[in-house]
Amino acid sequence: MLDRFRLNYRLVIGPEGQLEIASGRAPQRFVAAVQDIVRLHGIERGAIECKGRGSKARLRFTAGFPERGRQAIRNVWQPPTTPGPGGGRRAAG
Repeated sequence: MLDRFRLNYRLVIGPEGQLEIASGRAPQRFVAAVQDIVRLHGIERGAIECKGRGSKARLRFTAGFPERGRQAIRNVWQPPTTPGPGGGRRAAG
């Protein structure tokens, strides 16, 4: 099945709970929070992907990722915001 959402970034939890950014540019604040969660819950392997565009971005976890860890990561994740209105008709004086 084709995936219609593009990959924004991918975080991989390697051996001994080491977190690395495999692709894309993840927000540093989010990466630091994920590192804390991985250490707190003792997660030893897995991957997290952020797919989508704008306010349609979603987090995807690999199979076998602990549910308590998933929820903790969702709690600290802030989806990207969409830009404000693009303007409109110019005011005529």
